[in-house]
Amino acid sequence: MTTETALSREEALEAISDGHAIWSVEYAKQVCQAFGVSFPQSLVEVFESDRHHLGVTMYHGPAEGVWSLTLALHVATCLGVKDKARGFLGRGSQAREYARVVKAALEEA
Repeated sequence: MTTETALSREEALEAISDGHAIWSVEYAKQVCQAFGVSFPQSLVEVFESDRHHLGVTMYHGPAEGVWSLTLALHVATCLGVKDKARGFLGRGSQAREYARVVKAALEEA
């Protein structure tokens, strides 16, 4: 029997600030719940890798997950603050920007 612990908003903000992580579907649902937003199945992707970033061959997957950047964009969109975020080229920088505007919106509420 597993028990789920609800995430705090601080933990959820940290999760959407990464941009590079692939979260499990269950964890992504907990992030959405912490922000009080929906979790559409369209966020879920199937991932499979056959190459390690250092060139070492490894096989993992297929597995379902949610990109943290996609999750950050979804949360910002649901909270109506996506357009307040500046555009960045890097995944991490863009995710941190979405987290910044989400945090600001929550502080105003």
